[in-house]
Amino acid sequence: MIALGALGRASLAVWRAGRAALGALGRALSVWVDATFGRRLMARIWMHGVLLFVGVLLTVLAGRHLLADVDDASTLRAHPYLARAAGERVLAARAHPAALADELARANRHTPLRLAVFSPAGAPLPGSPPSLPPPTAEELSALRPAAPATSWRHHRMLVAAYDGARLDAVVVLVAPAPPSLAWHVVVLLLCALGSAFVFAAGPLALSIARPLGRLRALTRKLGAGDLSVRARWRRRDELGDLARSFDAMAEQLQKLRAAERQLLGDVSHELRTPLSRMRVVLALAEGAELPRARAYLAEITSDLGELEQLVEDIITSLRLDNATTTWAEAQPPLHKERVAAVALVEHAAERFRARWERRALEVHAGALAGAVLEADLPMLRRALDNLLDNARKYSPDDTAITLRAERRADPAGDRLRLTVIDHGAGIPAEAHASVFTPFFRADPSRARSSGGVGLGLALARRIVLAHGGVLDFESREGEGSRFWIELPLRDDPGHPG
Repeated sequence: MIALGALGRASLAVWRAGRAALGALGRALSVWVDATFGRRLMARIWMHGVLLFVGVLLTVLAGRHLLADVDDASTLRAHPYLARAAGERVLAARAHPAALADELARANRHTPLRLAVFSPAGAPLPGSPPSLPPPTAEELSALRPAAPATSWRHHRMLVAAYDGARLDAVVVLVAPAPPSLAWHVVVLLLCALGSAFVFAAGPLALSIARPLGRLRALTRKLGAGDLSVRARWRRRDELGDLARSFDAMAEQLQKLRAAERQLLGDVSHELRTPLSRMRVVLALAEGAELPRARAYLAEITSDLGELEQLVEDIITSLRLDNATTTWAEAQPPLHKERVAAVALVEHAAERFRARWERRALEVHAGALAGAVLEADLPMLRRALDNLLDNARKYSPDDTAITLRAERRADPAGDRLRLTVIDHGAGIPAEAHASVFTPFFRADPSRARSSGGVGLGLALARRIVLAHGGVLDFESREGEGSRFWIELPLRDDPGHPG
């Protein structure tokens, strides 16, 4: 009993292992099919070729079946001794009506010939149906005991049986007339055309030509300005990939059109706000005393600075966009010089504090002595200023902003990492992919406290990329954001810093 139990458990284990192996093999085969034939338009076209071959083969077999009698008749006409042997076999049973009827039925069933047996007087013998005209005197005159069979004439042949020198019976054999060559050609051509349509042209049109026609129609609609068109195909071949690329292109065009319209509204709003303030301030300054008028002029100067920054960002963006075909390739022209990393950080902090006296900025600079950058200083300052100003806009006034500079070791060479940290609202996770997109803003309200048209981060990233660096970020909604720039360093202990 113990042995039987062990044998049963072993058998069960083997069965489970075999089932698992077959399942794994099936899954691997399914993955392979999906990765090769399942996604290949060439495999689909190849399958249509196979179907076409099958159709032609079926056409040939059908023609062979339909024209079998014609071919057999041609063979009998080409080899008259075969027809004579069939006639002699029938004549051998002429004395027995039942046997004669059986032989005639067998000959009619297995050959394309029609046969009938007659007496010398022209009457059908018992057992032979009178289905053929009796032999004529002319045909009988051609028969001799030494030559008891005639050749084919008008598709008829006579085979005679003699009793000594006396004619005893005659069998008449008739072969079907061969069709003309044109009939053969027409039938085979029609069959071939029908097979080609059924097995190749029809399925090919349904699976390839019709989807391409639909995609062409969608492309025309897109070209006519309908940016809402989508293919939304689930095919897994190249046509499906093409349709998904079309949908992505249409989606991007729609987003760009929406961004363009939003940009026009945002620029109008951004220009209108400082202009309105300046108009009010100028009206107040007309009758104000000198100290008060100077304060008004300071406000106008601030508004003019905002307008100048806005116009400069837009002009820079347009210049970069006109100089290249894609945003990723758009990089500003650089005039590089040797810049001390410490000086870059200190000057950025001084500018921020001078402009925003009430905002706390904490600066933490590591061991940067001798660290030198090859950089376009005005451009790099602008990128860093954009990060600091962005942190100011999106964090409360009573929270500090941190600027941290540190030297990081890297196998390709040391790098300078500049990190700007705020404790503001943060960026929603769904907006992370669009942060560096031109004209994108996490705050769609365009409130004055977070004004701008969404070009600051996009321009900063292009400037950093042009210097061979990296600009990236991490952010959590409700906790704040951390943006950092990494740039390659050059050691120069003699450089002032």
